[in-house]
Parts: sequence; structure tokens; C-alpha cells
Amino acid sequence: MLNLMNKLTFSRSAVSKLQAIILLIVVIFGALVAVNYFYQSQLMSPQPTPSPSPSPSPSPSPMPSTAPAALKYSNLNVEPTEAWPGQLVNASLDVSNTGSENISYLLPFSVNGVVNQTVEVQLAGGASETVTATFNESSIGTYQLTAGGQSNQFSIVPTGEYTLHYISSANGFPFTLDGVSEVSPFSGLVAAGPHTIAVPSVAQIEVGGWGLVSYDFSSWNSGSTSLTQTFNVQGETYAVTNYIRQGSCPSLEVWNGTGYSYVGEVNDGTGWLGYLEYFQPDGSMVFSYNYPYDYMKLDSTQLQPLNGFYNFKIAELSDEIFYLDSVKMIAVDQPADVNVFSTASTFIYNLTGQGTIYTVSDNLATPVSAVNGTGQNVLPLISKLDGNFTTGTTWAWQSLTLNIGNLTGAQEINLVVAAKITWPTTQAGGENFLNYANQPGVTPSPPPYMQVMAPNGSWVNVPDDREFPIPHVTDSEFVVNLTGLFPTNNYELKINYYQDIQFDYIGISTTLQQNIIVHTITPSSANLEQAFGVNSNSSGAFTKYGDVTALLQSADDKFVIGREGDVVSIQFSANLPPVPKGWVRDYFIVASCWFKGEGLPYVPFTVNPLPFQAMTSFPYPSNESYPYDADHLAYLQEYNTRIINSP
Repeated sequence: MLNLMNKLTFSRSAVSKLQAIILLIVVIFGALVAVNYFYQSQLMSPQPTPSPSPSPSPSPSPMPSTAPAALKYSNLNVEPTEAWPGQLVNASLDVSNTGSENISYLLPFSVNGVVNQTVEVQLAGGASETVTATFNESSIGTYQLTAGGQSNQFSIVPTGEYTLHYISSANGFPFTLDGVSEVSPFSGLVAAGPHTIAVPSVAQIEVGGWGLVSYDFSSWNSGSTSLTQTFNVQGETYAVTNYIRQGSCPSLEVWNGTGYSYVGEVNDGTGWLGYLEYFQPDGSMVFSYNYPYDYMKLDSTQLQPLNGFYNFKIAELSDEIFYLDSVKMIAVDQPADVNVFSTASTFIYNLTGQGTIYTVSDNLATPVSAVNGTGQNVLPLISKLDGNFTTGTTWAWQSLTLNIGNLTGAQEINLVVAAKITWPTTQAGGENFLNYANQPGVTPSPPPYMQVMAPNGSWVNVPDDREFPIPHVTDSEFVVNLTGLFPTNNYELKINYYQDIQFDYIGISTTLQQNIIVHTITPSSANLEQAFGVNSNSSGAFTKYGDVTALLQSADDKFVIGREGDVVSIQFSANLPPVPKGWVRDYFIVASCWFKGEGLPYVPFTVNPLPFQAMTSFPYPSNESYPYDADHLAYLQEYNTRIINSP
């Protein structure tokens, strides 16, 4: 019995121990479950961002996932623009916080549309900074870099090479690169190191519809005037030359049925504002009167109507400011046995008979003799209109002495002259003017003048209002009226000139003035637009692009004011009365226009001061002014709203 009791006691104790063990296991298991639940529900779940601890200065707001609107970006720059595979390319971007709150933002930089890296931007309200990033590409090609809505690009080129660019004033200029002939614009890979570019002093290229146009070399962008330049190419390199179109001023072209043909330069002589007449003893300047009108005869075979209109363009191809006041077309009907020409103008002298349409013989007489100032017989050169010119020199007195024959009894004597002039640049002209500051009363670049033989056998000057005019820069014909100038039956005439004037043809007409019918046509429409972009220093309030028809109806000091690259397209009605039987019709463009060039120290390359029809010179004296009345102020406020600031 005792043994049985002992066994029972042991069994109960064992059970109690077993129960304790089981209970302990349950407790431990429950604890593990609780720990696992806590870990799963708390530690593995996304946690809210704790609030920042207070600090003496405000902390940045949480970084937004989208670009804050208050951040503004500018000037994404890349350096270098070309690299070899594996070389670093650096980028910088200006960032401004235009708001009042602090901003912290990860700004993405993308290459070819794929985010390459992010850069942290931390800016207080109103602050700015420049952020930078570095890139490394190994494949040859061009890469587009974007950041903050800005874009730029860089290129990876073959190791040991870089791109050399040659750019000039217009496309098509010839040059040589290391002795090999090329044409502008040029871009090509060259070996790193020195390369030599040689350019011509004069380049001739085809300009759409204008034919072959000549350009004179001016300089490299570095300022060098050498025709040869060597570049040490150690990265992407630009070689830039500046050429100046021979001739200047707004250029006139006409629709010929298939395209536009070049006619000539509009008022390229006296339209140039700032012609110095002389210095006074006190050092002050006296300036010349600028006759504003040009009378340009058209080649009738080139003039073809289009949809009932004659179409013209007046384009500014040079770096100038032009003031186009009026344009009209004149159709002249005359007997078939005569020809018609008009006049040319000059500086200083106010010539009589300007704009007269003269009738001259269709069979002009040739001078008996023609001798230049060195005694050379130039009659063969001026006897035919053939583009074979006499020679001229800039800023040196020259002469052409003509014997125009025995014209005793002639009631009218007219010279028909075909000639051209080569002007220096505006800057060169201004420098020449200033050389005369210590020679008061002396005209630096005097206009031509004529002399006839007096009864005593000496040369005497003709009246100031009958002087020889200044030709156009392109070969063109005009009339010089000699009627009443010869005091005797000696019909010798000496033309004295200081500029580079070249004569192509001179003929003589004694035909009486014939009756003519003149049809004057004003523009049906005129539109100003930009033909090409430029890098001009001209500035001011230019005429807005668009319809300018109202401004060209009459010469009223309400100008179309334009600059290099601007073009005025003009239409005239071709609905004209029929030509009388046995007569023929010729056409002229009559334009009132002035222009400014860059380089005169006393004439700013700005729209103001404005010229005007009644001025006595330009610059004009202090007692004269552009008419700022209500009518002209309204014009200025309505039309001249294209503001271009000085660079």
C-alpha cells in the first residue's frame, strides 16, 4: 500500500512538473507570437516622417516629388561642348526660389530623355544658387541634356579630334582650310592642333534672285584684318569672318515672272546720314544737306505682273538703319524714237531739276575726245555701254575732260552718263572726316564739280545748283543737263571728282524735250517683315512688322524704319491705260529714303534722332526738330513699337 501511495505521489508530482513545463512553453510561444506581430505590424510597415525638432531657424519643408512652381531656372551651360569618350562634361544651372518659403528639392538632370542623376537644391525664399552636375559618356554622338525645363547639348567625338566651324556673313563664301578649298558654312572634324584658314579679299556669291553679288572682306571676329588666320584647335572651335556687301543701303528687286531680279541700291549716295561738310575754327561741325529722293529706272523686260500687280521688295542686306518715307511707281509713255532718263543727286549742292524725266535721242552722239587727269585717252572706255569702266581712286582728285563737239545752235544739251561709285565703309568714312579737324573750312570728301572754258581760255566752275551728281554704287544711267552752261562755242567740259567714280558710258543728246505721259501709281499694299536674323548693334524703336501701306503713300515723315534683315514687300496695280499707238512705255521707282551706318562717332547707331523732310542737314542744328505734333506722335505710338535694346 505504501509503495502504491509513493507511486501515486510521484505521479502527481510529475504531472505538476509537466503542467508547469507546458505552461512555460505556452507563455514563451505566446511571447514569440506577440513579438512577431509587433515586428510585422510596426517595424516592417512604412513609418510616418517624424516632425522635425524645434530649432532656432526654420527647417526646409519635406522634399516634394514634383518640381515646386516657385523654382525658376536659367542658363543651362555645358563645358566642354565636345569631349572624347570617357572625359568628363560639366553642366551648371542657375536656380532661383521666387517664393517666400524654404524649398528642398531633388532636381533631375536628364540625358537624351533619361534621368541621369539628381542634385539637391535647398533654397530659402528669394535666394538663388548655381547647381552643377558631371557626366561621362563613352559612345560617340550628340547628347541632349535637360534640367529644369532648360536644354543644351554636348557631343562625344573621336579621341584626338574636335569640330572646326567656319561661318561668314552669308552662305557660299569660298575659303581654304589647310590649303583645301571649302565653302561656308563649314563644320568638320579635324585633328587637335593648329589649322590655317585663308579667305579672299573679295568674294562673289549668288544671292537668290539678285544675281552675282560682291562682298569685301572686313575682319575676323577677333578683330584681325589678315586674310590668313591659324587656329590652335583644342576643343570645338568657331572661325568667323565678316564681309561687307559692296554697295549698301536698302536694295530694290523686282518680280520678273519667275523670281526677283536685283535693280540697285535705294538712294545709296545722299541717303547716307552724317556727311560732314567741314569743321569750323572752334571745332564744331557743319553737315551736308541730304537729298532724300532716288529715281531708279527699271528694265522693262524684267517687270512682269503677278495676279494683276507689279511686285517689288526693298531689303536691307547691310548693317544699317533705314527710313523709308514714300515709294511710288512711275510709268512714262513717250514717242518710240526717244528714250527717257531721270537725274541723280549729290551732297552739299541742292541741284535744280531733280526728278525731271528727260527725253533724249535714241541715237546718242559720242564725245570727240575723253582724257583723264593723267593724260590717258579713255574715249574707247566710255564710248559704249559695255561694263568696261574707267578706273578711280578713293579720296584723291581726279578728272575727266570731254570735248563734246561743235554744238553751236543746240537749244538743249544733255549728257547721258552710265557710271558707278565705290564707297568706303561708314567707319572708314568717319575716320577720314575726323582727320580734317585741324583744317577748318575744308571738306573732307568733296562732291564732284564741273568746269567749262571761259572766253579767256581758263576753266571756270558751273553754278552750284548745276553740278555733276554722284552715281549709284551699281552701273546706272542718268542725265546731266548742260543746257546754258557754256559761255562760248568751246564745248569742252571737265568733270572733277574726289571719290572712286568709274565711268562706263557717256553720250550726248541735243534732242528737244518731247511730250510724255506720266502715270503715277502709289502702293496698293506694303508689308514689313524680317527676312533673316542678324547680329546688329542697331537699337531703338523700329516699325512693327506687318501692314505698312499707309506709311508709304507720301513723303510725310512717317517712315517705315527698319534694320538689317528687314524687307518691305510692295505691290503696285498693273491696271494702266494702254500705251498710245507708236509710243513706248518705261518705268521708274521713285523712293524717299535715308539710312544710317555704324561707325560715325557723331551719329549714334540708333533710330533717334529721326530725320525729316524739312531738315537742312543731318545731324541738324539745335533750332530744328522732327515734327513731334499730335499727328506724328500718333504715328510713332502706333507703328514704331518694335523695341530693340542696345546689346
